[in-house]
Amino acid sequence: MPRINIIISIFIFSILLGIASIIKTKTRIIEKNIYKLDKKIAAIDKDLNETELDYFYLSSPDSLSKKIKSLAFIEYFPMDFSRIYLSYIDFTNAHRKITTLRLDNEKKK
Repeated sequence: MPRINIIISIFIFSILLGIASIIKTKTRIIEKNIYKLDKKIAAIDKDLNETELDYFYLSSPDSLSKKIKSLAFIEYFPMDFSRIYLSYIDFTNAHRKITTLRLDNEKKK
């Protein structure tokens, strides 16, 4: 009887030891994935911070006034309404309607 109890105890212990090692391995894999994702998040967060810094610098009143002063000597003309497209589909449709005039010399080639 005591021998059966020892065998059952060793059997249960080995099963629990195997289950613990499987759980530990899966946990380690999950921790590695979390670490990789944390690194990606940190890189994206750093990029976001740099982009915000660029945006705030470029849209600052001082920077905008410098750009306006440097562009003040350029003469701008208003754009025709026929050149303004609300979507890419309108743009492609308008360009399909445009025809080119070929000369007689070009037709012979």
